[in-house]
Amino acid sequence: GQAQTVLASEIRAGRVVLGRAGGIRRRRRQVGRHGDGGDGAVDVRAVGEMRRHVELAELKGDGTLKGFALLRQPRLSVVPVAADVWERICELGGGSSSSSDCSNQSRGGLPRFFSDVLPPSKGGVVRVQGDEFWHMTKVLRLSTNDRVELFNGKGGLVSGNIQSVDRAGLEFVALEDLKLVPPQRPQWHVFAAFGTLKGGRADWLVEKCTELGASSVTPLLTERSPSVSENRIYRLQRLILAASKQCQRLHEMLLNTPRKINDVLPCVRKSKLSLLAVAEAPSLMSALTSSTMDSDGIMIIGPEGDFTEKEVSILMEAGATAVGLGPHRLRVETATIALLATLMLWSDHHQGTKTR
Repeated sequence: GQAQTVLASEIRAGRVVLGRAGGIRRRRRQVGRHGDGGDGAVDVRAVGEMRRHVELAELKGDGTLKGFALLRQPRLSVVPVAADVWERICELGGGSSSSSDCSNQSRGGLPRFFSDVLPPSKGGVVRVQGDEFWHMTKVLRLSTNDRVELFNGKGGLVSGNIQSVDRAGLEFVALEDLKLVPPQRPQWHVFAAFGTLKGGRADWLVEKCTELGASSVTPLLTERSPSVSENRIYRLQRLILAASKQCQRLHEMLLNTPRKINDVLPCVRKSKLSLLAVAEAPSLMSALTSSTMDSDGIMIIGPEGDFTEKEVSILMEAGATAVGLGPHRLRVETATIALLATLMLWSDHHQGTKTR
């Protein structure tokens, strides 16, 4: 049969899953209690999840869902969903991650993949190869007619489906015109001395900067963190792409080449707000209370063992403001994410206040 949207439930576990039925795989010949032809076995692949956890008991208690066949089944069941029922279920769950909304980049959407080239208009076709092709067909088992999105990391987004698949790649056809979403403002640029971090801690730092919305990350070379390997930079670039897809951001975070402190000074001089994390400095919140966010900003995090007094001095002379992140000694990655998360929330609040 033709693929259609379904809900699958496991009554004992209290689970409800949005999926796509791929047709009847086998049919048992035994006759049911009511003289019907028995049961069919259906392959179901999950394609999304609700943004809010909804218990099966909540669905059963909703008056508008009375009569919905799935809620009366005593065992694992798969049923088609009428449009009005599906709308109510999405409302209860806060929407599903299978409905795209590029105006809010934090919301879920169709499976999203990267492509340097995007079709400019509805009906346009592009070929997807390499790692993304492998991920789509071998990892997620996507095939012909499955709906997906392509983005280019520069704000471009287009929805479409897989037209055809061969051994080397697949053809994607756009079902709508290309959408261009501007980058969010203000943008925060992260300079962090993470070259000496081991055990995946640098990976975690860069991944979380991507998820939180940093515009760029620059490895900072200092007296106590003098180098970053080229192999690590390549690995981090791949990690940024994966994190961008996972968190649904349309503008890929830029990973700059490593810079020495003297090379960062011109950026600090040009920025209206440059924050330098330093132990025992005045509180970050005090600095933000007396600041305005009218342009992009810079945040600078030192290495394990902190900056030297000379490094702090030349950065502050260039215009950086020293800020403290609390009474405890923080690891490089902890300080980076604590500072960035605070600044992103502060910026969002500041921008929201200005638009009211």
